[in-house]
Amino acid sequence: MNPAKLPAIGGLALFAFCAPAQAQSHSHGYLVVAPAVVSSSGENDAGLQAGVGGEGVFPGGIIGLGAEIGALSLRGIAGSVVGMASANGYFHIPRPLSSFDPFLTAGYSTVIDVFNSTNLFNIGGGTNWWFAPHLGLKLEFRDHLRSGNETSNIATFRFGLAFH
Repeated sequence: MNPAKLPAIGGLALFAFCAPAQAQSHSHGYLVVAPAVVSSSGENDAGLQAGVGGEGVFPGGIIGLGAEIGALSLRGIAGSVVGMASANGYFHIPRPLSSFDPFLTAGYSTVIDVFNSTNLFNIGGGTNWWFAPHLGLKLEFRDHLRSGNETSNIATFRFGLAFH
C-alpha cells in the first residue's frame, strides 16, 4: 500500500464511523437568547443574554458535555455588556420514540468584563424539541450562582434553535 494514501483512507474511515455515531447520539449546536434577572448585593437588574454553544453526547445518549460563549447586556447600567462562557455536564432523560429531549445540566460559568472575571456555578434544565430531522427548538431555565462574601445569581429563561 502506498503510504501517501493513508491520510485519505484514515479520513474516509473517520467519516464512515462518525455518521453512525451521530445517528445514535444527539450531539448538536445551538443559538440561544435569554431574558435574564441579575441579583447581586440585594439589588436586581433586568438583562438579555445571547450565546452560541454545542453539546457532545456520549454513546447511549444519556450523558453529554457542552460549552458555550456569549454576552449579557444589563438594562440598568447604560451600555453595560459583559462576556459569558460556560462548560457543562448534561443528563438526558430517556424518552424513546419522542421528538422531545428533556435534560438536566450543571457546570461552571464565568462572567468577564474589562476589569475582572467572576466565577459561577450553574444549574438548570429544559428540553430540545426536534420538530425536523436536523432542527429543533431549545427551551431551558438556567441559574448562574455565586456564593461567598457577595452572593449573586443570574437567572435566565433560554430559548433558541438547536441543530445537528
